[in-house]
Amino acid sequence: MTKFPFILKETRLQRSMSQSDLARLLGVARSTVSSYENGSRSPDKETLIRIAHCLQVSVDYLLGNDNLTRNYSQNYSGILNNINDLLISSKISQENKNAILKEVKDYFRWKLQQAEQNQTSEKE
Repeated sequence: MTKFPFILKETRLQRSMSQSDLARLLGVARSTVSSYENGSRSPDKETLIRIAHCLQVSVDYLLGNDNLTRNYSQNYSGILNNINDLLISSKISQENKNAILKEVKDYFRWKLQQAEQNQTSEKE
């Protein structure tokens, strides 16, 4: 996994995500994400899959075997385009737009965490 640490960090930064953000989504300590990024530790298979899911890339991409940067379905892309169009057409200030985007991002992360917790509970 020699390319993995670099790809993980670059992909996380492209998503404007901190190590703490990714750690929270993965349910691990921030130091664990840091150790993945500095190459002193490698994730197990299950964690690697969860990392790919959180960063919206394929496992192959994280391992340096694939040049695809996102795995959005047409539906996800359409929703993102609609949000972008609404923001562009709005007459509110950029500051308000940024605040709305932050709230949406936080809400979406929270909903994903809820869904993941529910899915984990169902498996038990």
